[in-house]
Amino acid sequence: MAESKKQTLKKSLRSIRFTVWIYFAIFIISILIMIWISFTVSLEATYRTEKTSDITSIANYILTQWGEEGFTTDALDRIAHDNDTCVLIQDRYGLSVYSYDVMGKNCLLHSSGTSLAKYRKLAYESPTGIYYAEIKNSRFENNTLMFAMLIGTKEKPTGYLMLNTSLEPLESTVDILRVQMLQVSLAMLVLAFGISIFLSSLVATPIVRITRSAEKLAQGDYNVKFNGRGYTETEQLAETLNYASNEITKVDTMRRDLMANISHDLRTPLTMVKAYAEMIRDLSGDDPVKRDEHLGIIIEESDRLAALVNDIMDLTKLENGSTELNKEPFCVGSRLKEIMTRYTLLSERDGYKFYVSADEEAWGEADLIKFDQIIYNLVNNAVNYSGEEKSIYIMEICTPKTIQISVTDTGEGIDKELMPLIFDRYYRAEKHKREVIGTGLGLSIVKQIFILHGFKFGVKSEEGVGSTFWFEMDRVKKPGEK
Repeated sequence: MAESKKQTLKKSLRSIRFTVWIYFAIFIISILIMIWISFTVSLEATYRTEKTSDITSIANYILTQWGEEGFTTDALDRIAHDNDTCVLIQDRYGLSVYSYDVMGKNCLLHSSGTSLAKYRKLAYESPTGIYYAEIKNSRFENNTLMFAMLIGTKEKPTGYLMLNTSLEPLESTVDILRVQMLQVSLAMLVLAFGISIFLSSLVATPIVRITRSAEKLAQGDYNVKFNGRGYTETEQLAETLNYASNEITKVDTMRRDLMANISHDLRTPLTMVKAYAEMIRDLSGDDPVKRDEHLGIIIEESDRLAALVNDIMDLTKLENGSTELNKEPFCVGSRLKEIMTRYTLLSERDGYKFYVSADEEAWGEADLIKFDQIIYNLVNNAVNYSGEEKSIYIMEICTPKTIQISVTDTGEGIDKELMPLIFDRYYRAEKHKREVIGTGLGLSIVKQIFILHGFKFGVKSEEGVGSTFWFEMDRVKKPGEK
């Protein structure tokens, strides 16, 4: 019981729903951590950097406008007031040229205890001519930014521009923001977990539906339908599984038909073998003529039984890819005529007529044993379905690059809706028909040989007229031919 709970927990932890939820949660928490780090570590530093940059910009603007026509002390007063900054401009001797105090007693520039000469010297000695530092106002215990800039050059200094602004105490502000950040973070966490649970469920739902349908399919319910609605990928997966389900349904139906057909074909010769063996035992054992006739039927039915087993074995080998091809060039027309000489007995005995049109100059390349098997099976199929006329046409049509071979019967033809199934390994047009020759698996074997060779193939049929099975192979040069 405990082991089962562990297995269930392990599966839950590996589920898509849990995975999406945990990754989304990690993503949100990571963002919040980054915000907190940025807020607590860099807020004050960023504030001081921005303040210094603002003071530098103000100083550069004042120096640019200083001495320009139309730039009055009123304009300078406005700049100092708008930026909450004390401004002091001195000549090279330290005499005041302009002064504006916006901070009252908080301004270090206008405080009697501030040594302005020190800051002039520091600005003069600076490589850039600029000096700034954060200085504490001991009187009011607040931090201020002191800025001093050399006017002119070090060789010919004309004066100094000094600015002083208060650095607002951030501790109380940070504390307030920290409380607000905590509240916002908690709200975001709750919202994020809710959204992540919703999204994970949204992502997992179509997959869960497909999984449940797959479980039903595995249990033998081939009528199950897969629903992957929600995402393109799951819809494609559902379509594929629906197709697979339909194919499995067809295979299962055809498997049942095959078993019924094979059992029928096996039962018939076995029944006849047993019946005629009993007749020999009980009736014709002493009559040489009857005995030979009955033994001939037993041999014929045994041959049919052996042929059926051999065809099933050949089909199995072809389908599982264990058959190897031994290709070699050969004259296709000569091979066709040689094969058709073996149907002389059938023609003389049963009245079948075979018409062969072959080009003895065209050469192709194939496994000769498999090629013979193709022709035998196509001709046998035509014999079985040639109808009352009993005419079969074997034709070879050659082009400079290809050789097309067709076998045509004069039977009833094939229904259009049955055409896609005619080569199926389990399909037979007449389930209870007993073939004149062959075992009924010939077209399935032929299809696999076509695929193995890479031949193009097909069938054309007209109801009431007959059917034509064809295949096409590449033409090759005769050995020794340039």
